[in-house]
Amino acid sequence: MKMGWNKWRETIFKTSLVLISVLLFLFFDGREFWLTQIQPQLTHVISNKKAEVDNPPVAPEQRFKKPSLARLTNSDTCDHQANLRRFGRCKSKPKAGIKYRVENGIYTWVDEKGITNYSDKKPDSSALSYQPKRNQVIDFFELNISGTHITNQFKNVLSTKLNAVFRGYTSIVGLDAMQKVTLTIKVLPNRREYEQAVRSYGGDPKGSVGIYFGRHNLALVEQRSQYATMQTAVHEAVHAINQAVIGYTPRWLNEGLAGYFQTIKVNMQVGTVYPNSARLDSGYIKGNILPPYDLLNAESDWKSYNTDLMYKSSWAAIHFLMSTAKGRQSLKALMLYEQIERCRSLNHQESSKLLAEHFPNLHDRFLLFVQSPVEPHRL
Repeated sequence: MKMGWNKWRETIFKTSLVLISVLLFLFFDGREFWLTQIQPQLTHVISNKKAEVDNPPVAPEQRFKKPSLARLTNSDTCDHQANLRRFGRCKSKPKAGIKYRVENGIYTWVDEKGITNYSDKKPDSSALSYQPKRNQVIDFFELNISGTHITNQFKNVLSTKLNAVFRGYTSIVGLDAMQKVTLTIKVLPNRREYEQAVRSYGGDPKGSVGIYFGRHNLALVEQRSQYATMQTAVHEAVHAINQAVIGYTPRWLNEGLAGYFQTIKVNMQVGTVYPNSARLDSGYIKGNILPPYDLLNAESDWKSYNTDLMYKSSWAAIHFLMSTAKGRQSLKALMLYEQIERCRSLNHQESSKLLAEHFPNLHDRFLLFVQSPVEPHRL
């Protein structure tokens, strides 16, 4: 009887260690959890331990293999996709709020029955406003930016750029597909404080100068030159737009859009996206580059490729698609299809099929694109 109690006490002790280990792992990993989420696993462990006490094995046997240190170490800390999966907040069905506009004190909106309504009162407290100007959205981005060296001029320029980016998205997918984006950007004054801030949210700052935490609607940016800081802020804001408007996306699409729009300039409310000069040589794309279909097929092996090659190829693919009517239609099809299942990114077969349907001669046109000077795009 005493021997049986000792075995049960040992079982309870081991089970407690398992429970504490699971709780500590989830805590330090920064995940939200409930006890009911781990209850089935604990029940399974207790059942197994009880079976071992009642029916001890004849010979010891290794049931589980401990993960090697190499598999636990995340060497690719610049992977926004991994960060979005870990720190993002997927919503399978975005909130479908009424969109209204105001002209001369009169609110106009279309209800769920498709009927246009007019009133001197706002339609709903949760309704989202838009103010069309030449069919462009100018009031769909709520931005809060702070930093020791961030001036009002910097804030105004960044806000103007992001409004232009949002108009660019609207020109691709249409107003009905857009969602309002709320984003806080914190610019840290030096590398040390940037790294501390990233780690405080559970991220790894290695190899990055900016990171987006979708769960908190927050982007952290390292202060460098004003030009570099501005580009990084726009880049991270585009990741926020992608998550709000599209949902989860393939790496090439997410990074390609962020790399494409980060070089935007605005003059008299007109946005122009300029080619990334770091990717060019005398106006032409320099060095090796993956054509679109090869880029799509490399999605699952992204980490095994040279990081610069993947970012450059992703940027080139988006700049190419935005260069022609067929390309923009293809991009629209991809983005709208992504909205259908926002918590799952398209695989390379699905993406390739959509591109082939909307842009049959894509490969040949891309070869011509890389052999020609890369031109800026007016949004």
